[in-house]
Amino acid sequence: MDSLGFLVVLVVVLVIAFVLGFWLISSFLVAKEEFSRVYSIAAYVDAGGGFLLCVYNAGPHDFYGRWLVSTKSGKSVEVSLAVPVGRTVAVRGSLGESFTPGTSPALILVTGSGRGYVVNPIVVPDISSVSCG
Repeated sequence: MDSLGFLVVLVVVLVIAFVLGFWLISSFLVAKEEFSRVYSIAAYVDAGGGFLLCVYNAGPHDFYGRWLVSTKSGKSVEVSLAVPVGRTVAVRGSLGESFTPGTSPALILVTGSGRGYVVNPIVVPDISSVSCG
């Protein structure tokens, strides 16, 4: 094989490697970005420790996973989520800690990927009187 033929083969192999690498990296970034599009849009707690999270999925796919909901005092509970694209889902649970109406407690949400978010819920007298709309 002469040097011109070798150069053509080398260029073709490099172009294929570049295209394949670009496709793999972009696929990884899109898959990683999906989880950041599921987020809590509202949060409520009551005096008895019950909570309500309103979780929205902006897409591009349905979301199935688990989150950890905890307080600054260390009490926590794991919740399962099944959120279709474009929908808001109500997630209810109990933390077993009392909250005082008129205060501004903080809940810490830890997603399945390990990202943590602080949410300041609204304290209501009874969690059964509120909904996600």
